[in-house]
Amino acid sequence: MLKKFLLIFLGAVIWGCGPSAEVVTKGGPTVAEVKATSPFEKVRIAVARFENKTPYYVGEGITDMLATALFQTGKFIVLERENLDVVLQEQKLSSIGVIDRRTGAPVGKLEGAQFLIVGAITEFEPRYRGAAAVVGEVSQSYIAMEIRIVDTTTARVVSSVRVEGKATDAILDTTALQWAGVVPMASSLKAWHHTPMEKAIRLCIERAVDFIVNYSFGR
Repeated sequence: MLKKFLLIFLGAVIWGCGPSAEVVTKGGPTVAEVKATSPFEKVRIAVARFENKTPYYVGEGITDMLATALFQTGKFIVLERENLDVVLQEQKLSSIGVIDRRTGAPVGKLEGAQFLIVGAITEFEPRYRGAAAVVGEVSQSYIAMEIRIVDTTTARVVSSVRVEGKATDAILDTTALQWAGVVPMASSLKAWHHTPMEKAIRLCIERAVDFIVNYSFGR
């Protein structure tokens, strides 16, 4: 009886610790909606890799989160540029006859971006401010980004802004996050998950998206 009980208990533990998956992002247009959208119906934008001027490895992750948040607004046609080499490789396989031409990606169909979102992460301070007491410690995190919107036809900077995000250990009001609140944390930012720094990052991205959508393009 004891052996049977242990086997049942062990099975329950293994079952509870088994692989799991969860969808942590939502919103944005569906695949069908994206494919049906005319390239002239919405503004075509691309997010370039942000320059990282901090000692932390965060540039790539924040760029990815911003691109995802902009896509989820449904306001733009967001074009891939950071991983464009992967797309071009797929087209190359089709052009050299390795892939069946009936199923291969045609060459010369890439869409051009009208505007590029470029910028830099200038501040990233997990312990920006803090105070210690007998009962514990309160800390504040801070992040700042400089963002520019560039017209690809003329290379003119048509809009720019500095956005900041600050957060303490206090719970963040999620109603302030329309888009960034549902964007998954990038792999390079996992170390800040469930910390004030994550809250600061999301607030900063939310403000950047708000500026790009409402103030730059007035949508």
